[in-house]
Amino acid sequence: MAKRHVPYQLAKFHLPAHRDYVVAEVKYEMPVGVDRGRFVGKERGEEPAKGLNDIISKFDVRDVSFHFRLKPNVVRECLALAATLREAAKAASILRKIKAAPGAKLDAPRFFQSNFVQVVPKRGEDAKKLAAALRGHPAIWGAHVAPLPVPPLYLQPPAVAAASSSNLEPTQGYLYSPPCGIGAMDVWKAADATGKGVTICDIEGGWNLTHEDLPKGIKVIGGTPLSEPDWVDHGTAVLGEMVSLPNAFGTVGISHGAKAVVQSAFVDDLYNPAAAIDNAATKLAAGDVILIELHSELHKDQGDYVAMQYYAQIFTAIRTAVEKGIVVVEAAGNGNQDFNAPDFADTGLQKDCGAIVVGAGVPPTNCVDFNGFGPGLPAYGSLGVPRSRIFFSNYGNIVNLQGWGWHVTTTGYGDAQAVGPNRRYTLRFSGTSSASPIVTGAVACLQEVARRKRGQPLTPAEMRRILIRTGTPQENGPGVPAATNQIGPQPNLAAAIGAV
Repeated sequence: MAKRHVPYQLAKFHLPAHRDYVVAEVKYEMPVGVDRGRFVGKERGEEPAKGLNDIISKFDVRDVSFHFRLKPNVVRECLALAATLREAAKAASILRKIKAAPGAKLDAPRFFQSNFVQVVPKRGEDAKKLAAALRGHPAIWGAHVAPLPVPPLYLQPPAVAAASSSNLEPTQGYLYSPPCGIGAMDVWKAADATGKGVTICDIEGGWNLTHEDLPKGIKVIGGTPLSEPDWVDHGTAVLGEMVSLPNAFGTVGISHGAKAVVQSAFVDDLYNPAAAIDNAATKLAAGDVILIELHSELHKDQGDYVAMQYYAQIFTAIRTAVEKGIVVVEAAGNGNQDFNAPDFADTGLQKDCGAIVVGAGVPPTNCVDFNGFGPGLPAYGSLGVPRSRIFFSNYGNIVNLQGWGWHVTTTGYGDAQAVGPNRRYTLRFSGTSSASPIVTGAVACLQEVARRKRGQPLTPAEMRRILIRTGTPQENGPGVPAATNQIGPQPNLAAAIGAV
């Protein structure tokens, strides 16, 4: 795979209890599904199903099921369509066939989702061998061990006690006018743009939904949230950037008029971001926003973190949401990986699923404290040229926009203030984790204005195009020229609103 670089990830991040399992993708033209923990086939799919069952019989398998939740009638329609397809069927020809079918009720995204099957061994150490065995079967396009649960950030700074809740809004430079920030403060009153009428769903692991500076009543719409402090602080920090309340203390969110909901990536006792994205999409409407606050390490302990759309099942889930008109914002990840590298050919890192992929840029508060970062780095040092690629951010043609990758003030953690679990704030939220909510907040503000001006929301493609075209350009930095280290421009809300 791509060359290993300096990773940017928590040294002692808590890996929650999870089960290693395999995600396999059945070929489109192969009428093979699953039922009651076994592969089943229709017509010419019967023999391949038998062969797949022979493979899993050699392992102690707990369960075989569809990776996405599919109703029985949808499964029957998907198998019937697959039985009519020729070998190596292309997606475009499948779409034509679905549209041409008289009285067809099959939803095209559901057909593409029906090809993903999850096989859960009782022993996690069997997952790698099981994936390899399934890959060798001619009915399978690919099979891999499901990604490990990791949020895209690094260091939890030390907590600092405080007697009362301070007003930290002056330290939220990302709210300021361009080129420093995205100009959120400029448009709240001037354009009445705070995200009203837009729902944002944050997908990750956990949150503190009782924090004093978050809106009351934020709902968990699916999955099982984690309670470990590192996951909870991460989710709380993300929400704070977008929807923390405008008041006399704490922080204020870019899109504080928007409605926030959350969806855990832990679904049915498995880490399943694809199912989480799909469930969120069923609860949202065109013009709403999904934020994916996760990245994945391709090889354990190698630091080669990538965006989640690398995995075919997650690429498919994102594409389904985008086709519904939902804007999907996705963290690029913190592996310092070049997504244009030959090693990533034929993966989702070189294909467009319709998401807005966000990289991390150097903030104007250029000097950074490296304490705790590791040997070989100074206690303090320059990150580089503002709005150039920060050293850990992934980059490439699919990375569309950037946000601050360091020095983001928001809720959670406690290095700015720590008074019990509900009054914790940070000055150092970072990574593509901190960058992605900045872009998400901009999306919500712009969408509110678009609905008011046009009577309908911007499509995901329109939203992405406007934010890119009107953004404050990426800068060149030493060793990180923008031409070959693309993370895109930083949103400029006033300019974007003027372009609607």
